Parts: sequence; C-alpha cells; structure tokens
Amino acid sequence: MNLPNTDSKFDELVFFAQVKKKPGLFFGEPSLLSFRDLLFGMEYAFSFYCQESPFKYFSLFVTWYHEEIIKDRNGYACWWNHILYTSGNDDADAFDSFFHTFEKYLRNVHNVCLPEENE
Repeated sequence: MNLPNTDSKFDELVFFAQVKKKPGLFFGEPSLLSFRDLLFGMEYAFSFYCQESPFKYFSLFVTWYHEEIIKDRNGYACWWNHILYTSGNDDADAFDSFFHTFEKYLRNVHNVCLPEENE
C-alpha cells in the first residue's frame, strides 16, 4: 500500500491562487463569506498539526487591513465584514474585492504575487 507523500508542504500563495481561479472547486459560487469560513476552518485544522499557522501572508494582511484600511481603534470592525459592506453586501463582489485588495497588498508590502496557474 502506497501512502501519500507527507513531505509536501502547504503553499499559501498557491492555495490563494487556486481559490481565486476556481472558487467553485472549493465552495461553489464566488463568496467571501464561504471563503472566510474555509479559511477559519483550515486555520483550526492546521492548529492540530502545526505549531504555526501556514497563513503567514494572510495573517499579516488582516493586521495591515485593520491598521491601514479600517483604522478602527476600537476593534469593532473585521476585515471580511468591512469588505462585504464596502461591496454593497454583494458576496460575489466582496470575493473579487478581497482578492483585488489582497493582491495589491502582496505586491506593495511584500513584493510578491500570486503564482499563475497553468491550464
């Protein structure tokens, strides 16, 4: 019996590129709320197997978003709710807006991009 290769590592940027390109494979229609739930569930699942979250860029993005975009000193607003609100409560538009903002953040702050997926 061949076991799966356990030496492979989770690649955060590849994951985000895959979700952006084909959200239907992960949760049906493009939806920021479904994506948020997937991320929260994955972070919880990874906490059982890793000491650190594999979402380093995303974690830094959340902090950056709160400090640079929301600027809510009381901590009442959250990134996903703010993106949804500023997208007119249109979940599919909020999904696109998240990726637009996240990719801009990656380029401007970390000088990296989501990898291009080959067909």
